[in-house]
Amino acid sequence: MHLNVGTVADRVKGSRINYGWASIGVVFAATGLAIGGGQYAFGVFVTPLEQEFGWSRTQINASLSFSAVSGLLGPLVGRAMDRYGSRPVVMVSLLLMAASFLLRPLVTELWQLYALSVLQFAGFPGATALPAARLAGIWFPRTRGRMTGLTSAGANFGGMILPQLASLLLGLASWRWGYAAIGILSLSIVVAAMFLLRERSAPEERPGSSGPQPQRQGAAMAIPGATAREALRSPSFYAVTIGVLAATFTYQAVLTQIVPHLQSVGLTLGKAASFLSLVAVFAMGGKVLFGYLTEKAPAKFILVLSLSVQSVGLVGLMTLHQTPFLWAIAPVYGIAFGGMGAVMTLLVQDSFGLKHFGVIFGLVNLATIGSSIVGPLMVGIIFDATGSYSAAFIAVICIYAVGCACVLAARPTYRQALTAMRKLA
Repeated sequence: MHLNVGTVADRVKGSRINYGWASIGVVFAATGLAIGGGQYAFGVFVTPLEQEFGWSRTQINASLSFSAVSGLLGPLVGRAMDRYGSRPVVMVSLLLMAASFLLRPLVTELWQLYALSVLQFAGFPGATALPAARLAGIWFPRTRGRMTGLTSAGANFGGMILPQLASLLLGLASWRWGYAAIGILSLSIVVAAMFLLRERSAPEERPGSSGPQPQRQGAAMAIPGATAREALRSPSFYAVTIGVLAATFTYQAVLTQIVPHLQSVGLTLGKAASFLSLVAVFAMGGKVLFGYLTEKAPAKFILVLSLSVQSVGLVGLMTLHQTPFLWAIAPVYGIAFGGMGAVMTLLVQDSFGLKHFGVIFGLVNLATIGSSIVGPLMVGIIFDATGSYSAAFIAVICIYAVGCACVLAARPTYRQALTAMRKLA
């Protein structure tokens, strides 16, 4: 029997795993698990915990305040990712979240819920935005904008799937099985990350490459970027940080308040929840669309566009709630809101490059502790004083305006270098 060695080699090469797409897929799943299981599905467990332990709504909701841990750990996680790569950081982060969910069926005291929430949020930075933006920039430099958007869309996908899964298990078994299922899913993604997640490759392994190109390897592997010290000495760092801080008020002062706002103006809980689900669906497309736009224009202009459209959406929420036009706001607001999640990380890349992106983005993200603390309190105080969310939404629009002014003042120092890297890849 004659064995054609060349043919066999070609087949082996043709069956090689496309680690670029595999890595993106792993982080898509990790982001969906972290956000979908930890935030979107949070409300599914509130009533069962109230009924079993007698905890108040305030006591249970207080576990969300430990999200500040994510901001505090962001710089350390980013530094670890810059030094050791994405794979170990993603795996450790997912193991922390798996432990948090797998141990929750054993909870009997409120302090235990809080301790496990700390564990959960400690895993957030290394399983969501940091690896999503870094891997998209390294594996897909030509299309890093849309690929960052596609990867971060995992959050919205998880938001559609995991609450439904948790609700199903609550109906068939108990809340304990709901938490356990999320923990088991976390472990499965750890296994996938172990075998499929890669960060650096030879040029012939890159998606879309036609074969070995040794003359371009050095250029392809040279990643431009500022050091953390250089970034901290740049006025653009503080402009970008204020802009990102302003943008994150969306999560803490708007997204969590849409349902109660719509209920307060007369919509049923079912209709209010349907509106929010519609926002989540369009947010997935918004991440890819706005990511694509950053390939055509600096990310700072696209972030300003996102915040401007969101402001229009907030005006619609305040004025159109008694009309059918309210439902036209959901896709408009959803696309802009979803796009913002991808654009914030790309703004940091435009300004400071990829080389030390992890630690720099972690430092920027540290400021978002401010929106985590101020946003919910601001909205609650204003609503208690006025009986309406309108004044709070107007305050958020003003915060957006300040953020836009700061972002426009920032200089995208490394955008040209990243564009050159994209052409060489």
